[in-house]
Amino acid sequence: MSPDLAEEKRALRRAMRARREGLSADERVSMTVAAVERLLELPAFTPAEGRVVAGYVAISGELSPAGALSYVSDEGGTVALPRVSDTPPRLRFHALAPEMRLRVGRFGLSEPPETATEIAASALNVMIVPGLAFDAAGRRVGFGGGYYDGVIDEARAGGAAIIGFAYDFQIVDRCPAGPEDRGVDLVVTDARVIRAARD
Repeated sequence: MSPDLAEEKRALRRAMRARREGLSADERVSMTVAAVERLLELPAFTPAEGRVVAGYVAISGELSPAGALSYVSDEGGTVALPRVSDTPPRLRFHALAPEMRLRVGRFGLSEPPETATEIAASALNVMIVPGLAFDAAGRRVGFGGGYYDGVIDEARAGGAAIIGFAYDFQIVDRCPAGPEDRGVDLVVTDARVIRAARD
């Protein structure tokens, strides 16, 4: 990655973190409800029964998909959450079972225990991807570790819908991206659904 691209990403991450931290509790709740409703209206979630949906536990002011994941579970689907691994793939997905106790893993993430059933990325129907910024072409700026970049191709090859999930203010004109960065198929926000227009 070139120094200019790296600095552009760092600046965008700082700006978006500040915007997220500036949200009031009421704004966060109303935006989350609106975004989850839009997410569940997508064909990728219908029917939820039998679907395998990978999500995440929100941290640091991220938009939370918890409401959508609860719906999938209640309707007979399987919810998978990511775990950070020291060996490739560095992001692995594990099925969330009833009453399962999550543990705090690397970067403060709430993760399933290692004993939870692992689900290959290629077996997912939907992957909900967090990020700090997205654009209309599906480009994404994440947290800088490249963890999702390492599994998106496998999930997409298996037929999964790759869905970015973010506050609408996190949509920018153009995300800085290099050849190793993997984009999403669409982005769901509190205000709209953006289907990626590849360029």
